[in-house]
Amino acid sequence: MTNGLAMSESIDDNLIVDRYDRPPYRRTISLDYAEVEDLGQDLIKEFDIRAPNGQLPVASLSGGNMQKVIVAREFSSNPRLLIAAQPTRGIDVGATEFIRDQLVRKRTDGTSILLVSADLAEVMSLSDRIIAMYEGKITGVFPDASRATEEDLGLYMLGLKHQAAEEMEAQL
Repeated sequence: MTNGLAMSESIDDNLIVDRYDRPPYRRTISLDYAEVEDLGQDLIKEFDIRAPNGQLPVASLSGGNMQKVIVAREFSSNPRLLIAAQPTRGIDVGATEFIRDQLVRKRTDGTSILLVSADLAEVMSLSDRIIAMYEGKITGVFPDASRATEEDLGLYMLGLKHQAAEEMEAQL
C-alpha cells in the first residue's frame, strides 16, 4: 500500500501507471481514456477485482482487491521476470488462492518468477527450486523443491545448517 498503489487514484490509473506514456494509452499529448477504460474493464474481469468499474479510488477496495490490482498491472505487462515479494501477505484466503493460481499460470506460460516469502508453505507449494538464506547469505540450494522438507529448510533458514559453496554452486 505504500509503494505499489496510489491510494487516492482510480483503479484505472493504477493499472496504467507503468505504461501511460506508451501506445495505445498515450495519444500525441494526452491519454486515450477509452483505451484506459477498456484495459481497466478487461483486467477487473480477468483478475476478479471486486469493483463495479475502474473509476473507483483504490482506497475503497478491500486489501485482497488492492493486491489484485497490483497483480493485474504487473502480470498484464507480460514480464519475462516477475519478482513476487510477499504476494499473499495479509489478504484473505480467496484472494490468496487466486494470486497463487495466477503465479502458477505465469510460470507455466514461461515467465521466470522470483518468489520472496516468509511463508514457508507458500514457498514450498509454488517453487520449482528453493534457495534458503540466513542473515543475507545463501545457506542452501534445493534444485528440486518437491524433495525439500520443512524441517530441512528450517535448519538452513535458521543458519544451523550450511551447504558447502561448491555444492551450492553446482546446484545453481
